[in-house]
Amino acid sequence: MKRISILIGLLILVFPLISYAAEYILENLIEIGLEKSYDIQQETVNYQNSRSYLRSSFIGVLPTITANTGKSKIYNNGEWSESASFTVSKSFFLNEPSYYNIHTSLLDKKNSELSLKDTRKQIAYIIFSSYLYVLEAQKTLDIQQENLKLQEKIHNQIKVQFDAGEKSLLELKQSEISLIDYEIAVNEAENSLSRQRKDLFSYLDIEDEGFDFLEPEFIISKEIYEFIENYTLIRKKNSIKSSKIRLFQSGVDFLPSLSISYTFNYDSYDGIYEFDDYDKTRTLSLNASYDIFNLLEKRESFSRSKRNLKMLKLDLENSERNYKNDLKNLNNDLETLKRSRELYTDKLKLAEDNLNMAQEQYRLGMISLLDLDRSKIDFQNAQLSFNNRHYELMRKQEEINLLISSKILGKW
Repeated sequence: MKRISILIGLLILVFPLISYAAEYILENLIEIGLEKSYDIQQETVNYQNSRSYLRSSFIGVLPTITANTGKSKIYNNGEWSESASFTVSKSFFLNEPSYYNIHTSLLDKKNSELSLKDTRKQIAYIIFSSYLYVLEAQKTLDIQQENLKLQEKIHNQIKVQFDAGEKSLLELKQSEISLIDYEIAVNEAENSLSRQRKDLFSYLDIEDEGFDFLEPEFIISKEIYEFIENYTLIRKKNSIKSSKIRLFQSGVDFLPSLSISYTFNYDSYDGIYEFDDYDKTRTLSLNASYDIFNLLEKRESFSRSKRNLKMLKLDLENSERNYKNDLKNLNNDLETLKRSRELYTDKLKLAEDNLNMAQEQYRLGMISLLDLDRSKIDFQNAQLSFNNRHYELMRKQEEINLLISSKILGKW
């Protein structure tokens, strides 16, 4: 008896886990998609490379350190001579390239990081949207199957009444036509569901085990979203900063090349292990030069940088304006969908009550088959419209989050 109780207890604990595992969960599929995504891997490599370039730019400011040793033989006297040296040198230029490289590398790293985050959001949204399309197709199939069952029931009732002489042959044929229409609708809904599932799992690059999709929890936001900026605009602004740095660097190129260098040399040509005998040399150099014939090339380079900066600023202004307009339209769409969903909720309840009354009145001979079909069509359309508006509202809200670079589903 004790063993039976233990076994029952284990089944009680394990059964919910089995049921839980036999359903596809949105969050799990998004994580799978992010892990397997080629775009994420590519952006990750770009981000790692940007960090590498930044480290290289810092390494560029370090002095040059050289150490060497050698041994040579003069055949005239047959003696070997040894030599060794240690040199530290560093040059500083008025237009120091390493300074500009550090600043632009920092901006490139920020942009790579933002691009990686943006790609994760886009992939999360794509999977979320595809997941909803599967749910919507599944609900549509369920609705069409229920409508087919309802039509089969009505057709059987009409057939019985036709056999009893209460219904005409025309009404029986009309019922058969409606039955075929619903069978077509079910067949098309099955194909749509199959296609949506294939598209989703092809994108995820995993096998479809045929599990049901768990309906995600969703809270309709009452917020009116305002556009400030998003990751794309931040990247554009960073690109403008980088372009300004390069433009300034091109402008400094018009000045004479001024440099200061310091070299410390420590060498010996004999007795390399006797450090007291090493010669020490310190050199400080100041240089100024001006390449007159290269002035035209510098001017062309400066002009190109200036034009590129102007276009980047215009692109930023256009993008800001377009994003604001897009958000305004999305806000309007969102409010419309909210209102439509509320109205279709009311319509669905009224259509269901109306269909129940119509079926009873038709059974009693109080209304025609045409009136009954109209009630069925109203109920079917209300179901499908509510289904469509419900999932479109969910997609639209997350589309806004994607536009303003807010978290998708509060997580990604």
